Amino acid sequence: MDAPSLDNQSEFEVLPQTLLHKSGERLVVIVKATFLLTREASILPLAPEELARPIRLTDEMWEKPEVESVRYPSDVCCYKPGTDVIGVVTAWAPGGQPVPTFDTYLRVGALNRAVRVNGLRVWETRGAGVSSPRPILSLDVRYDFAFGGCDLTDETRIVEDPRNPVGRGIARDPDTLTHVLAPQLEDPGEPVRGASQRPLPAGYGAIGRTFLPRRGFTGTYDTTWKEYRAPLPPPDEDDRFHQAATPGLIAQPPLVGGEACALLNLMPDGPLQFVLPRTRVEVLFDVRGRSKERVVPHLDTVLIDTWNLGPEKPPVVELVWRASVKAPRKQRDARIVVTEEELPP
Repeated sequence: MDAPSLDNQSEFEVLPQTLLHKSGERLVVIVKATFLLTREASILPLAPEELARPIRLTDEMWEKPEVESVRYPSDVCCYKPGTDVIGVVTAWAPGGQPVPTFDTYLRVGALNRAVRVNGLRVWETRGAGVSSPRPILSLDVRYDFAFGGCDLTDETRIVEDPRNPVGRGIARDPDTLTHVLAPQLEDPGEPVRGASQRPLPAGYGAIGRTFLPRRGFTGTYDTTWKEYRAPLPPPDEDDRFHQAATPGLIAQPPLVGGEACALLNLMPDGPLQFVLPRTRVEVLFDVRGRSKERVVPHLDTVLIDTWNLGPEKPPVVELVWRASVKAPRKQRDARIVVTEEELPP
């Protein structure tokens, strides 16, 4: 089998893949570590082998695959210029008692975002306002429950909010909004008052590839690309296309580990503060006929998961690194060594 030789000396999940980049074929090594999110330790412990998260080859959706509401984003790409901070989380009312409205908060280093959670509510006549929310105990924080949407009633003139095509509030005919479910998630600084307002879609999760701003970075797939470039991506593809975090939760320059983090009302048992592990990953590429290349990749994904917790699914933090070199003609000509080192706080 034409596959590179892998010597994984780390305790992490490692996957070599040959992927297409605008610069050509790349031999990419993806490294993922899973840490338990616990109150009992000042330093997050590495998850045992049975709880280690695999490297995801594709996006995993909340519900129907044809509706691009992403729960867990794919880990597969050549390069991310910054660090994605992604929350796959459930919001919980403070004190464990249902309330009409409460705020949640996520912070990782200098990045922070707040999302207000409302109980069930509907649009008033023609989307002119929203009803009072009913009490709510918990809600998954996903973009389906935020402002946005897409109206396909006339496929020749699609109406959408490109920032969040899966949300609630977009309609060609405002009459169709009357008494229809309204957004339950909103930015506290820009609360939803009416459908014509076009407020900021609120959330912590990954955005789909067809959402803005991601789809603005895809590059030009035209006749010239088809005739002269395919299957390589177009030369004007921007690596930011692969950043899946919501705007405002992408760290540039990338995170380095050791950043202070905080969650408010995103755990069923109260607020939580923790520090990201400080880990150095090194990848050695030894390709026949070339000089050895040592790459120390930056941390490019931090995924905090407090969704659907149970005995078999504790809260975790996933950290992902990736390194790449020009792909050899034959994969078996490459030997890859992966090492990791925990740095002092």
